Amino acid sequence: MTIHLEDHAELLAELPHGAQEVLRGAWQEATRAFSTRGLDNYLRGALALHHLGRGEEVVVNFLQQMPAVARAIGEEVVADLVNFLLSMASKTSGQVLALIVQTAPTAAERLGDADLFRQYLSVLGVVLAQAPQGLRP
Repeated sequence: MTIHLEDHAELLAELPHGAQEVLRGAWQEATRAFSTRGLDNYLRGALALHHLGRGEEVVVNFLQQMPAVARAIGEEVVADLVNFLLSMASKTSGQVLALIVQTAPTAAERLGDADLFRQYLSVLGVVLAQAPQGLRP
């Protein structure tokens, strides 16, 4: 079953222009990495990150990197990563959030397990709680 980006036009319209272009470029890879439900979560996660108001870089990195995370350890961790980013947004800068997203595929590949990746997010949460300005993944 082919899933078209146009089927999600209402979500796409809410994203900034640069993120829309990145999504168009990443869509084919995303359709191979995610199920139908996973694609919906992927788009809604990008929209939630956009609504944080922490800059377009977080959203762009998310759209580019999440298919690799889904392929490495499963699409269910994408929602965990979005929830982590939303909870950490008040504790750190948008730049740090973007770096966490950017390095997520490397962590996912090296850890190779969804539960270990969730523990990695917990460790990042502890570091952010103790030294929010010092975290650079």
